Amino acid sequence: MSSLVGFTVFSNLPEDSLRALQAAHDSALAHFALQRHSLVLGETHLELWGRTGMEERLHTLPDGSLTVLIGSPHGEVHLADVQDDLLAGKFEIPWDGRVIMLHVSADGKRWTMWNDWLGSIPVFHSQLGQGRIASTLEPVVVAAGGFTPDDFFLPGLLFLLIHGNFIGDWTLYAPMKVTPPDSLCEWDRDGFRSRHLSTVMPTDARWESGWDDLIDEMHELSRQAISDVLKTQAGWILPLSSGLDSRLIAGVGAELGVNLCAFCWGKRDSIEAVYSHEIARALGIPWKWIDIGTDYLVRYAPLWADMFGSAMHFHGMYQMPFYDGLRSELPDPIVSGFLGDTLAGYDVHFQSQFHSSLERPYQTQPDGYTNWSPQDLRRLFKHSIDDALEQVADEITRQRSAVPGPGFQSLRFLTLWGRQRHFTYFQSMLCDYWRGVSTPYLNRNYARFCLSLPRAVLEERRLEGDVFRRYYGILATIPGSYEGSPLISTGRHLLNRRISRFLPETLLHGPFQEFNPSQPSTDVDCVRAGGWKSFWPIPISRDRLQELLNLDEIEKVYNSALDGDQKSVRKLQSVQTLAYRLLDRGSTP
Repeated sequence: MSSLVGFTVFSNLPEDSLRALQAAHDSALAHFALQRHSLVLGETHLELWGRTGMEERLHTLPDGSLTVLIGSPHGEVHLADVQDDLLAGKFEIPWDGRVIMLHVSADGKRWTMWNDWLGSIPVFHSQLGQGRIASTLEPVVVAAGGFTPDDFFLPGLLFLLIHGNFIGDWTLYAPMKVTPPDSLCEWDRDGFRSRHLSTVMPTDARWESGWDDLIDEMHELSRQAISDVLKTQAGWILPLSSGLDSRLIAGVGAELGVNLCAFCWGKRDSIEAVYSHEIARALGIPWKWIDIGTDYLVRYAPLWADMFGSAMHFHGMYQMPFYDGLRSELPDPIVSGFLGDTLAGYDVHFQSQFHSSLERPYQTQPDGYTNWSPQDLRRLFKHSIDDALEQVADEITRQRSAVPGPGFQSLRFLTLWGRQRHFTYFQSMLCDYWRGVSTPYLNRNYARFCLSLPRAVLEERRLEGDVFRRYYGILATIPGSYEGSPLISTGRHLLNRRISRFLPETLLHGPFQEFNPSQPSTDVDCVRAGGWKSFWPIPISRDRLQELLNLDEIEKVYNSALDGDQKSVRKLQSVQTLAYRLLDRGSTP
């Protein structure tokens, strides 16, 4: 899969910024077998990295300007076919998938960027005196800007600690922003500006459709989106969980006779592994489990920091040993279920219920999906944070009002443009850096369908459940992480549920694993194995942290993490992000 994985574009930066920028590039990319390419157009410098054939993603227009396509577009790409629209100022992204189109004028004085409707590849940017910079790597912009704790944006920090990610265009630093999704962005000597394109928005187009028609249409659109991707490569690696998104990809791939190899990670006796194996066996797909060990939090924290910096909390390192474990497997790209659960409506019920009870919103997700609560933060910080929390609430309200239509639809975009865009994008990004990725659910036709459905159809993923019951019955009988019972209950499942009531928890494994209230956590195992090293660089940043935070609260949370509380692990992973940005640059893990 030939592609451009990422880019940095900059102009008029001083020498110290250039040295810091290149060092940040080197640190982030050293782990990967990616090609790097540098270009100069007038006053602009462009740094690109990707795989063999990435020159196909660059195209010089008749006026001397340059277009660059970054990401994982679906289908064939011929940049010459869109040059007339670009020159006429009528360009719209014609491809689905993870996409950024960058256009740099021949003199380098103007940059124009279009991104996909989700903004699935965040771009961080900053005006630095007379210079400017934009990059898909947050640490590169931070390094070039020389940002310090004096540049912290407290409302952004609070949102990070609560959610593990950011909202809107916020970052940890006041001078740095992230480009909005589904937008046309421009940088020139007058600064930065953006315009929302509204290529995917909620509607009520199917509120009067019949149930059977909706089942058939969802099946047709999802199957088409998946098959359009799978047919572009001879073989695929499928990270197969026990959820609905990857199992649907597996089901469609088996129907098409596509060469899929399924892999799973995590605890061998977890629900994910047990039922992932059962799904693959039912479909006749090769399956392999990869042991990610109990030291990945210690081993991969520096790499995570080099790639993501303070773009989100340190929560996704479990995927890094998985992708490293794939290095010895076939060199096929990865097909990812990214975004499928959100489009199908997993969040509709709990988001609507949660926000209907709020008088003043200080968080966008219910407590089960957050880390520190606002009350926790008041105890954690040594100084008052009330004014900053009010700014958080104002921004949440503003983001909700940005999407027209009923309240449940605006709440969906809090998840789409917030949690999905700022929190789970790391999965497809890591896939792309390790071996290339495609994301079939990032399909505008499918997204527009899902965003045209009434709330009752989406709650608890009811419609998608009936798609499985009607078209993928063999997969509907297999339990998984998506809910407490299979979509179609079998006699075996009902018998196992009855037997499990009489078994001690120590025997609730294998066929009884789904009835075990204590699901194994690899993160907790890592914490118990590595101790405080699992939360580098908190231990070596304590002197700086205690200027802001009450460390006795941190110690209490650490002890809870050792006791097996997964939420306490997430709390500390949020603090890791702050500790990293307080770290003495000469320190090492």
